[in-house]
Amino acid sequence: MKKYKMFIDETILCHLNASDKPNMMANTMHLWKQFQKDLYKIYLLHDTAQTHKAALSQIQAELVTPHIGILSLAERFVELDIIEEKYMDDCINIASALVLECDFFVSWNYKSIVNTKTIRGTKIIAMLEDYKDIIICTPTMVSAMKQA
Repeated sequence: MKKYKMFIDETILCHLNASDKPNMMANTMHLWKQFQKDLYKIYLLHDTAQTHKAALSQIQAELVTPHIGILSLAERFVELDIIEEKYMDDCINIASALVLECDFFVSWNYKSIVNTKTIRGTKIIAMLEDYKDIIICTPTMVSAMKQA
């Protein structure tokens, strides 16, 4: 069975303990349990990992330090008006996932990641720059795909 590659952003780690958002927390915990079973190959930015060491000690994850190729790809999101420059960290996250040829990018960030403009824009950048397409989704969507 293929082990899918998933890139997660900080919103996933923040929702492991988000009692003010019980549904999101429950969906994140469900996915986290699958991470603990090592069902996916997990990636995240090194900087994100530094602030969430306790949670990340529960799973196997590869930490990514952005290099010039990732940073220049991230700039394409701003150049093509897909994501605003003030959200450059989100651009770097998505660019990292593309460069690593991840299957999924999982986030709760609806403002600048899990939205139609970014999803479509990421497909365009992947095609223009000759990267594999990636599925941008929430933990809830990952669970739904697994059941389908």
